[in-house]
Amino acid sequence: MYQYLLATGIEAKRRYDAVPPDKKRRAWTIILIVVLILLFKNKIEFAIRRMLHKDIEKIDVNTENLTFEKGEYYSMCTTLESSMNGSGTQEESIMDVMMRLRTQDDWNFLQKCFGTRKKDGGTFFADLTGDLKSWLADDLDSGEMEEVRDILRQSGITY
Repeated sequence: MYQYLLATGIEAKRRYDAVPPDKKRRAWTIILIVVLILLFKNKIEFAIRRMLHKDIEKIDVNTENLTFEKGEYYSMCTTLESSMNGSGTQEESIMDVMMRLRTQDDWNFLQKCFGTRKKDGGTFFADLTGDLKSWLADDLDSGEMEEVRDILRQSGITY
């Protein structure tokens, strides 16, 4: 066994020495980049997620026009998340939350409270990381999305 390992090591060394220096440099550079990506994967993912969802941070909300206490919006976000997370969608719960909104600031603050969340795609679907609009678009078909828009329009809210 020792003889076999030694012979394999010598052969690998011989092949490595036969590789031109510019290709060795390129290979080591690629290896270094892969290692750095693996080490800083979470930070890179977080930075990309922030870049893609900066529009949520820019949403203006006049807190004087809010219909509910701030804690109620977080409760609505929890209801929406549980209605859409995993396999299956509870459309009635989503519509109930949308019907409660009365002002544009209610809708804007709900989006801010929801923020960016990671969604479990369920058994057969990939996970999704996104804001409230992307969650709704992922879970509802076009007719249901139009129903959400109609509910919001009745209260003078722009989707």
